[in-house]
Amino acid sequence: METIFNDLKSAAKKIYDLIHLPMDESYYQYSGVGAGGDRSSKIDLVAEKIFCEAIAKYGKVISEESGEVGSGAYTFILDPIDGSDNLLSRFPYFGASVALQKENKTILSFIVNFANADFFIKYDGFYKKGSLLHEHLKDVRPNYHAKVGIFEKAYANPSIVQALKERGFKFRSPGAVALSLAYARYVNFVLFVGELRSYDVEAGLHQCQGLYLYRKEDKILVAKSKEIFDNIKELISKG
Repeated sequence: METIFNDLKSAAKKIYDLIHLPMDESYYQYSGVGAGGDRSSKIDLVAEKIFCEAIAKYGKVISEESGEVGSGAYTFILDPIDGSDNLLSRFPYFGASVALQKENKTILSFIVNFANADFFIKYDGFYKKGSLLHEHLKDVRPNYHAKVGIFEKAYANPSIVQALKERGFKFRSPGAVALSLAYARYVNFVLFVGELRSYDVEAGLHQCQGLYLYRKEDKILVAKSKEIFDNIKELISKG
C-alpha cells in the first residue's frame, strides 16, 4: 500500500505543478462528455492520464472521464479533477480523489486539494494529512471549534437550505464533494443531496469512517457530533 500511496502522491504533484503554472488556454476547452455524464475539459483528461500512468500497473481504473480501463485484482475509482468548474473558474477549491477497492471494498483512499496542496491518505489503520510540498505527515484530528458545515449542491435544494437556516446552521457550498468529505472532521457537518456517483463519494466515505454517517438514495450526511447529526438527519429524512 505504501508504494501505491507514493505513486499517487507523485502523480498528484505533477498535476499540482501543471495547474499552478499559467495553464495553456487549450486546457480550458471541453472535449465531449465523460463516463460520469459531465463535460470533460482538457485538464480533466490530462490529469486522468497522469494518474493512470501511475496506477494502471496495479489493476483496473474506473474513471469519471474515460470509464473502465485495464484489468486486475485491484480496482481504482478515480475522479481526476474534483470540482472541475471551480478549477476552470480559478476558484480555489478543487482536487482529486482515488478509492482503491478489492472485492468491492475500499481499502485505500487518497484525496488531494490542488488549490493548497493538502492531501489525506488512509489505508490499513494509517490515516494522515500531508502536503504535496513537503514530506511531513500528521494525524487527522477533529476540530471542535468549527463554526460552519458544508452543504454540497445547496443551490438545488432550497427547502433544505431554509430548514437549516431556521435551525441556526451555518454552512458553505464550495462544490467539490470528495474534498468536502475529506475535511469532514474539521467542520460541523458535510451534507450532500443529489445523484450519488462512486467517483464523487467512495474515497470520501472511506475517510469518514468513525464519524456519524447517514447514506440513503440521494443523500449523505456526515458529522462528528451526534447532536448535530441527529438534528440534520431528522430534518432531511422528512423530504
